Amino acid sequence: MPAIPEISMTETLFGGLILAAALFFIGRRLGLANFWAGVLSGLLPFLIYLVYSSRHWSGGDVLAIHFAVYLANAGVLTVFGGMQQKKQSMHWAPKAIIAFFIFLVILNAVLLSIASRGLPDRIAGFILPDKADNDAQKVHTAFPGTVPHDKNKSYQDHLAQVEQQRNLGWQVRLSGLDGLESRQGGKLTITLTDRQGQPIRAADITVGLWRMANSRDDQQLRLEEIEPGVYQAGILLPDAGRWLAKLEIRKDEFSYRQQQQFFLDN
Repeated sequence: MPAIPEISMTETLFGGLILAAALFFIGRRLGLANFWAGVLSGLLPFLIYLVYSSRHWSGGDVLAIHFAVYLANAGVLTVFGGMQQKKQSMHWAPKAIIAFFIFLVILNAVLLSIASRGLPDRIAGFILPDKADNDAQKVHTAFPGTVPHDKNKSYQDHLAQVEQQRNLGWQVRLSGLDGLESRQGGKLTITLTDRQGQPIRAADITVGLWRMANSRDDQQLRLEEIEPGVYQAGILLPDAGRWLAKLEIRKDEFSYRQQQQFFLDN
């Protein structure tokens, strides 16, 4: 099956509505009954979105929103077509309901776009406080997602390691996450030295990458030593959003753990 390019939720929502309207009026032109033209205008766009979502899953809530919008749109088109067929003028009350429905669709599309991609830079710069005093901190306005319940249990183990890691005195520098973009490969590098600054060789290093919004995107990387105390692995993440990197280092009977959140840009 050929690859299906990923598009934004706004495009799937409004593109489906445009397709539904075109299907309805084409069906009516071809002599299809008003009811079946409405069914076709609601069913076909949703089936197309089902095929798309099987390749680019955005969650059950997004699927339900598309279903509700397509279904409501089909109902509006059916009512409109029936009144047009009988050459009746529409009362102001149905007009107000349709206008309110259109407003809700636009509002939901805007909110979903902000949740998944964040505010545009110009709007964020106008609304959010001035960041001049803290240029090192990047502000992200997209929804960060949730942490799966099975990941929360690991935090207790992390706390138990803190005192032991202080006694080890290892110095760990992780680079390659800043500036990383989704679906673009990069290199994850870890530099490992002891208390005296000497490289620690032949360590077993893994990095677990957890996507906060969808645990099915989780990855596990094993780093290879490319020079004394320097370990590296290729990294390619499938989607933007907030991620959690869990570093685990084992050397003889000693172990070291570290967690770091990072935000992946589109």
